[in-house]
Amino acid sequence: VRGEDLGVHLVLTSEWPAPRMRPLTPGESLRDEAGYFPSSLEVLWQNARLEEVERELKAQIEAAKRLFSPTHLDTHQGAVLRPDLAEIYVRLAEEYRLVPLIPESLEGLGVPPVFLPELERLMAQVPFPRVRFLDPYGLPPEERLGFYLDLANLPPGLYYLVHHSALPTPEGLALPDWRTREADYFALSHPEVRRVLSEFHLLTWRAVRDAL
Repeated sequence: VRGEDLGVHLVLTSEWPAPRMRPLTPGESLRDEAGYFPSSLEVLWQNARLEEVERELKAQIEAAKRLFSPTHLDTHQGAVLRPDLAEIYVRLAEEYRLVPLIPESLEGLGVPPVFLPELERLMAQVPFPRVRFLDPYGLPPEERLGFYLDLANLPPGLYYLVHHSALPTPEGLALPDWRTREADYFALSHPEVRRVLSEFHLLTWRAVRDAL
């Protein structure tokens, strides 16, 4: 898979009852009483210690590098949006020569207002491209097709389209949000949606990483 576009989805929370995810490192501030990652961003942001977060994120990147050649970084649930964690995220991207997902705007991402000034300051200084973040995850399944068709109306720009499509495997069917993933899969398979997407110029993370 060395020639593919594969990133590291950095994880610091485990929000579902099952399956639960554990840290790779022993940091106490990243574990609940059962040893799993915190179940919510609020708990993470209240308790996470900087040195333990950095150690854990490095361990996840190193584990990924043993399996493939990463091109980029992003984070589960936007867990690094606490400003001091965001600085670690950007610094590790520079250290490992990977491209981090940096949104063009924080609007609509559920960022606590108290975080916004420091995050906006950091985003204005990062030496990486910023993208317009598009994610229909919060929409009900019946609205997914319309969301993808409406992409035809976007103005020129650099976009990052997130989807959570999955096949009806036993693993997929067991997910609590299976219906939304199924809706994404069928919408992205729709011939009109495929026509809309074909009008975009696709840019890979690998191309951006190599250019930087």
